[in-house]
Order: sequence, then structure tokens, then C-alpha cells
Amino acid sequence: MIRVKEDVNILALLASCGFTSYALRKSKIFSESSIQRLRKGGLPSWSELDFICKVSNYDICEIVEFVDDRN
Repeated sequence: MIRVKEDVNILALLASCGFTSYALRKSKIFSESSIQRLRKGGLPSWSELDFICKVSNYDICEIVEFVDDRN
């Protein structure tokens, strides 16, 4: 299972790069449902992850992680 790392707040990270949730929504970079999903700790889409990595200069492995949920 892929999940956002516990120490990463994607919306705060984007805000530190100048993209507040209002700006993301207003400029139609992210939809309202995408922003709500991120607020709840959900995964961004692949295209959203691409945008996040580009504007933050983070590598994808700094944002998400694989957790083996097979027991």
C-alpha cells in the first residue's frame, strides 16, 4: 500500500511554495475534492504528485512511502 508519509503535510508544503489551498483551487490546479482528500490524509493523484514534486523540489520518496500490508 502506498501512503503519504506521516511527517508530510502536503497542503502545508505547497503553501510554503506559494500555493495555498485557495490558490490551488482558484487557478484550477487541484479540484476541491482533491484538496479535501489531502486534508483528510488521502493520496494525491499521480499528476498531482508530479506537480507537488516539481514545485517543492522534493523527490517522490520524500512524500510517499510503500507499506507492506500483507500479514
